[in-house]
Amino acid sequence: MVRVLVVEDSPLMRRVLIRILQKSPFIKVIDYATNGEEAIEKVASLRPNVVTMDVEMPVLNGIEALEKIMQTCPTPVVMISTLTQKSAEVTLKALSLGAVDFIPKPSNYSSELENVENEIITKVLNAAKANVFFKKGNSSAKRITSQLTKKPLVRPHAVFIGVSTGGPKTLGEIIPYIKPDIGVPIFIVQHMPPNFTKQLAVTLSERSSLFIKEAEKGEIIKPNTVYIAPGGKQMEINVISNKAFINIVDGPPDLIYKPSVDYVGFSLAQYYKDRLVAIMLTGMGNDGAKAFAFIKKLGGFIIAEDQSTAVIFGMPKAVIDQGIANLILPSTSIADTINSIFA
Repeated sequence: MVRVLVVEDSPLMRRVLIRILQKSPFIKVIDYATNGEEAIEKVASLRPNVVTMDVEMPVLNGIEALEKIMQTCPTPVVMISTLTQKSAEVTLKALSLGAVDFIPKPSNYSSELENVENEIITKVLNAAKANVFFKKGNSSAKRITSQLTKKPLVRPHAVFIGVSTGGPKTLGEIIPYIKPDIGVPIFIVQHMPPNFTKQLAVTLSERSSLFIKEAEKGEIIKPNTVYIAPGGKQMEINVISNKAFINIVDGPPDLIYKPSVDYVGFSLAQYYKDRLVAIMLTGMGNDGAKAFAFIKKLGGFIIAEDQSTAVIFGMPKAVIDQGIANLILPSTSIADTINSIFA
């Protein structure tokens, strides 16, 4: 049973959230808090498995409360967010501070309330499995054996990163530490809705010397540039007159994720073949497992995040279980490894 503390100052929204969560037989709402200060106190005394956290609240807002909770009593926190550009900025800050995930703010009058309900329940249950206790310097994060100290046989021409739940914080441990003259493009698929991927590029740019942007249709692929697949779309490579361009499409309607690690990975593999380094980071499920197997078959080099640092181990585990990972590394070792590959 997942014990949940709901933090929300609006009585109406609080009732809606509690009603939604209680529809799951695996969730028990143990209490609620109406401001950030109260939330900190109740997390310490009740020790919930998951906290749902609103942002705008009196006394202490959700960001301030989150930061204090992660310092004093690390607990999986899921932010409640509206899908706006302003909200994206605040939510990305929360995710970089350690929030596991975010969910769209439900409305009593939404015609798609049932879909929102399923998403809220799923994300809260997934958050209960999250690893929020890892601290830098933890000896368990230094798992590199002699058989894993490998480099690609040929010099790669691109880096591909797949990531989902826990991604913004993990990317923040990697991208800013990659040397700006790496000499190749870096492609990222982070499961996120529209607006949020553009803000992710802004957030990462503030700490990195690389040029980071949300990918746009028709642009020529350039080295030393990080391209983040736009939320709600699929990214692929087109070749015209021997020049590689980015193409942005809706993609097959049956794909669960937009963007999808599998969709983008297959496109990159077909272009770069054995000259691709593919890195699988934290995330729920197995999106990307098929594409990574294809990349490996073509001779690409595969890195998977180690369980010791993965917020959610699902996506890296799906790669590791296939026996295709050349390296299994904690997130804090991945940037140095990339730099050494392109030394």
